[in-house]
Amino acid sequence: MVKIKSKDSLINKNIILGVTGGISAYKACEMVRLLIKEGAKVTVAMTKNAEKFVSKMTFQYLSGNKVLSNMYDENESEISHINIADSADLILICPATANFISKYSNGIADNLLLNILLATKSRVIICPAMNVNMYENPVIQKNINKLQEYGVEFVEPDSGELACGWEGKGRLAEPEKIFNFIKKKDQNKDLTEENILITCGATREYLDPIRFISNPSSGKMGLALAKVLEARGAKTKIICGHMEEKFASNFNTVKCESVEDMEREVFKDLNKFTVIIKAAAVGDYKFKKFKKNKVKKNDSGINFEMEKTNDILARLGQEKKPNQILIGFSAETENTINNAMKKIKNKNLDLIVANDISFPDSGFGKNNNFTYMVSKNKSVEDLGLISKPNLSIKIGDYIKRIRMELS
Repeated sequence: MVKIKSKDSLINKNIILGVTGGISAYKACEMVRLLIKEGAKVTVAMTKNAEKFVSKMTFQYLSGNKVLSNMYDENESEISHINIADSADLILICPATANFISKYSNGIADNLLLNILLATKSRVIICPAMNVNMYENPVIQKNINKLQEYGVEFVEPDSGELACGWEGKGRLAEPEKIFNFIKKKDQNKDLTEENILITCGATREYLDPIRFISNPSSGKMGLALAKVLEARGAKTKIICGHMEEKFASNFNTVKCESVEDMEREVFKDLNKFTVIIKAAAVGDYKFKKFKKNKVKKNDSGINFEMEKTNDILARLGQEKKPNQILIGFSAETENTINNAMKKIKNKNLDLIVANDISFPDSGFGKNNNFTYMVSKNKSVEDLGLISKPNLSIKIGDYIKRIRMELS
C-alpha cells in the first residue's frame, strides 16, 4: 500500500476524495481546499446521493478536475474505475455513511466509488458520519472492525449535537483533524524512546489439577496495544495470562498462569521499562488450598475457602519510578467513573482506562470497549463505544502527552 511519510509528502500526490450522501458532505469542500493547499492533486468521486447535498460543479471548481460519478461514462475509452484505483496514492472517504460502510465491508460494488475501493491497493481512510445510534449499532461496528482488519483506517467521528437532533458520537470529524490524521499517521515514529511493558489476558487460579476460576478476557486489547505501540516506534514486552488471541512470533512474549506467576514476571526487570500498561484481567481471589487430586462430586455439596490474591497494580504504584508512566485498566458494570477515580488515586496511576462492560458488544472477548479515559488530574474523556485498535491509538497519544508533562 502507498504510504505518506514526509512533512511535504502530499505534494503531487494523487488523492481521490470520495463523497457519500450525508448532511456533512459540505465539509468535503474544505477538505479539498486543505489538500490542494498542501500540494496534492485532488479528484472528487461522488455517489448519486452525495449530489443531492453538494453539486458536482462545486467540487469541480474547487479541485480543478472533472468530478467522477458515472460508472458507465460513454466518453471514457478505458475501464475508468481500474485506472482511477491504480493512479491513487490515497483514497479518502469523507463523509462515509452507514450504508456506504456496510456495502464496502461486504464487497458490494453498485457505484463507481465502491468499484474504485475494491480495485485499489492504495491507502484508504474512512471518515464516518451518521446518527449516534447508527454508529453504535453492533452491525455498523462489526463492519468497521472488519474493514480495519483489512487495513482500512478510520478517523473516528466527533461527539456533539447532530443534525438529526440527537447528541453523541457520530458527527463528522472536523477537516483539520482529518487532515492532521493523514499527515501524522506515517509521518514519524513518535514513541521510539519508550520501552513498554504490557500485561494482558486472563489469570487462572486452580482448585485441583483440572478446575480453576478465571474470567473471559481474550487478550484482544493487549494484542491491539502491542501492534499500535510498536508501529509508533516503541519497544514492547508482553506478559500474558490465558489468551484466545495469538501473538505473532516477532513479539517479545512471556506466558504465565496465576496471579503469582504474573507478579513474579512483572517485577523481574521492572526498572528498565518507561511505561507499564496493566491490561490483564487479574483474578482478585484464589483457593486457599490447592487440591493435589481431583475433587469428587458428592450429594451434600461442597464449600471452598478463598483468599485475596496480591494486588499487582497497587504494588506497581508503590514502586513506580519518577519517570515511569503507569496505566491501569478497569472493568465495571456500575459507577464506572467513580470507581476509576478511586483506583487512580489509591494505586498512584497516571491514567486509567475505565470500561463499562455492561454496554452491549463491549468488553471481554469483544472487538470494542465502552470507555472513559480518566487522567491523574481527574479529567475524564468519554470515548463511548470504541474499537480496541482505535483505543490503543488513544492510549499511545496519552503516553506521548504524559511524557511531555514529565519532561
